[in-house]
Amino acid sequence: MANSSTGRAAAAIPLPPRTRSAGAEHGAASGRPEVSRRVVAATVAGNAIEFYDFTTYAFFAVYIGKTFFPASTPFMSLLLSVAVFGVGFVTRPLGGVLIGALADRAGRKPAMLLTIALIVVGTLGLALTPSYDSIGLAAPVIVVLCRLIQGLALGGEVGPSTSYLIEVAPPGRRGLYGSWQLASQGLAALVAGIIGVLLTLSLSPEQMLSWGWRLPFLLGSVLIFVAVFLRRHMPESLDMDDGRARAAAQPRPRLRNYVRPALLGVLVVIGGTVSTYVSMYMTSYAIVTLKLTPVVGMLATVTYGLVTWLGSLLGGWLSDRYGRKPVVLWPRVALAVLTLPAFLLLLEHTNLATLGR
Repeated sequence: MANSSTGRAAAAIPLPPRTRSAGAEHGAASGRPEVSRRVVAATVAGNAIEFYDFTTYAFFAVYIGKTFFPASTPFMSLLLSVAVFGVGFVTRPLGGVLIGALADRAGRKPAMLLTIALIVVGTLGLALTPSYDSIGLAAPVIVVLCRLIQGLALGGEVGPSTSYLIEVAPPGRRGLYGSWQLASQGLAALVAGIIGVLLTLSLSPEQMLSWGWRLPFLLGSVLIFVAVFLRRHMPESLDMDDGRARAAAQPRPRLRNYVRPALLGVLVVIGGTVSTYVSMYMTSYAIVTLKLTPVVGMLATVTYGLVTWLGSLLGGWLSDRYGRKPVVLWPRVALAVLTLPAFLLLLEHTNLATLGR
């Protein structure tokens, strides 16, 4: 997750030299600083689908653990499954650096198309890998490789997609447009949660364990082709010729000048990311630890997705109106103060209403 705060944090980063909005000419001609809705939709849809493919693993970790990581107890099986979910984060920084550099050299659009290709490989691999009972140790090995590929793809997706949204944003709306990066993550969780609820209501526990959990991954793989179609027709937002000319005319920037803002940015993103993935784990936590039904666990995912989607857009709008710092700071303070009481309340009153809060 990336970066649960990536959309808002990135909105405060200065644009590259004379990056040109994809809708700037249209805005100049019509007098309105607007861009095509299709351009924004293509970016958001691709990002949402990639996050859907990556995070769906967390929502179905219980079933994945039993399928690929048999252990002496269901809890140990879940721990192994969650550990492999974390494996995807090993390659995310690498994807961010490599594919981010590609986005600066070749453009945002090629970078985003590459991430889609990688996520297809990882997601289809997860959906089609036979169980441990069928092929033995090869099954968890393949799953780990698929997670590494997914992590590489998602790490490379966040930077270019966020940059693109900010670069095509009209004046005074960079925060709102950039917030769609995180809002799309909320949409991904919302859709995954709805699908999870429908599956758990329609299938028996045995069917869910046997093949039902694979359906969301197969659906995500199909939806990827929609994102490819949309992104192929996106205009490029980075004016590379002008950027190179200006870079050549200016002294080479020194890395030490950017250490402090980069470190602060990373810390801001880490804070939001931790809370994001704790929220994603709540489905498994509800089923395994709190002993709630799978339907209730999936409904927690639906709530998380809905709140993330709407809250992100609200935060982006507020950041354009009141500035980036207060919008980034005060939610973090509230999160630090309320997290422990919220968990204690959940343990005291274990039910859907408390879990959804």
